[in-house]
Amino acid sequence: MTFLHNLDCKLFKAFLICITIFCFQAPTFASETSLTDSLLTDGAAINTAGRQRMLSERMVKAYIQLSVEVDMQKAEIQLTAARKLFKQQLERLTMYAPTNNIAHNLDAVNQQWLKVEKIITTRPQTETIAELIPLGEILVQRCHQVVLDIQRFAGSSSAKLVNISGRQRMLSQRMAKYYFAHLAGLRQHETITRFQTSLAEFDTGLNDLSLATENSPEINKALKKVQAQLKFSKAGFKGLEKGNYTPHVISRTTESMLKRMENITLQYEILHDKLQAG
Repeated sequence: MTFLHNLDCKLFKAFLICITIFCFQAPTFASETSLTDSLLTDGAAINTAGRQRMLSERMVKAYIQLSVEVDMQKAEIQLTAARKLFKQQLERLTMYAPTNNIAHNLDAVNQQWLKVEKIITTRPQTETIAELIPLGEILVQRCHQVVLDIQRFAGSSSAKLVNISGRQRMLSQRMAKYYFAHLAGLRQHETITRFQTSLAEFDTGLNDLSLATENSPEINKALKKVQAQLKFSKAGFKGLEKGNYTPHVISRTTESMLKRMENITLQYEILHDKLQAG
């Protein structure tokens, strides 16, 4: 009986581990499974270019996370995977570039990327964070410009929805970045302000998407789930200014937001291409 009891306990523990891995595994991004596609559609290009914004924030966030030793194994995996995917997607967008202006702005992205990559491939340390954050912000801005360029080239309201939804992914990582930066010692008022601004912009973006007449029932349902999660999560965000940190909760919450918004953005991409074809 003792042997069977111990066996049951081991099996139960193994079951809990499997459930934990399933619930908190890193998001799978569409481009990870479609890198062999020969040509991007305009909708896919907006989605991919928008994902570059998110990956820019994600790499900086993961670097900071490693420097303060929060969920280090996951952060290491995130940093390595994000760096690899960013480079792959940049190559795909360069091949796609339908205008000289877009090609020029992608080259500007690449030049800034080299500056960021130089730091994130070194051993993470808190002393480097103040230098890395502004370099990462410039990279996000340059990636965002490419998104706007492709959105204008596509020329439809559904293209704008892909952009807005994709930006939500970036904001989820930006919130986490500034939260961990504050934890790491960047306690200036500006850090809190930028965190709060990112949170407010995420809230506004959700509202804008919810009002879109192009939404399918599936998209509306998915957006309501993110809104419910955001409402629940705001309680955990409030402790930042007072130094009441809950880093592991923030890490899991923002990852979940990212995963949900990645799926929603893919739905907007499919919707855009369907409307353009129809």
